Amino acid sequence: MKRVLGICVAALLLLPACQPKEKDVDVEAEIARNLADGDSNLRNNKVAEAKKNYEVVLGHDPGNAAALTGLGRIALDAEDPAGAIEPLEKAVAADPKYSLGHASLGRAYAGTKDWAKAAEHLGQAWELDKDTEQYGLEYGIALREAKQLDKASEVLLEVAEINPKLKYVYRELGRVQLDGGELDKALRTFMKAQTQWAGDQDAFAGAAMVYEAQGEISKSIDQWSQYIQQDCCSTYSKDVAQPKLAELKAKENATPNDPTEAG
Repeated sequence: MKRVLGICVAALLLLPACQPKEKDVDVEAEIARNLADGDSNLRNNKVAEAKKNYEVVLGHDPGNAAALTGLGRIALDAEDPAGAIEPLEKAVAADPKYSLGHASLGRAYAGTKDWAKAAEHLGQAWELDKDTEQYGLEYGIALREAKQLDKASEVLLEVAEINPKLKYVYRELGRVQLDGGELDKALRTFMKAQTQWAGDQDAFAGAAMVYEAQGEISKSIDQWSQYIQQDCCSTYSKDVAQPKLAELKAKENATPNDPTEAG
């Protein structure tokens, strides 16, 4: 009996000391913390850390729309719009009323030049969140690219009325009007864009195109010159603006000052 008792005591001595019971993980708090940290890391360009945060969330909740959107936004920031589409499609399927998910998906489709799909999702983002005028601006641009000019004009006019100081809204409206052949309207809108955002060189390019279409070569030259003063060295300036300016100057120099002298 003593031998058996001794064995039992020895066995007890070999058992690990009592450990305090691990606290249950608060899953909701863990998800909330990682989403907040992920968004903060993404804003601060800490991409690897953000990705880990979103993956932790998805480990707890595979259909979490915010975390899926986070992964999509990481792909967008890496200039991989095609790679962003899958997680963002899952995000909006999980939560069809998540405006940031729709906006991000619209941007991904815009990056792949699928303008119809871009307009679809940016339009949903705008309908869900009219306080974020940027969604409306991007929706209008996608509609223009999709050749839905009437709807694009309607949307951009609505956005401009809500926030006339939104950067580029008048420039983009001018582009829609120019594409639709509404030259007088487009010119007024581009001029308004120039006063709203003095550094928006594309508003000068737009006005230059309108003046050329109207046969106002000297005025077109002036607008292209102002564009180039603000943008001397971009690819667009070198490949489009500067050759166009040279072309128009040559045309102006070849035109007789007195129409009666021609012929």
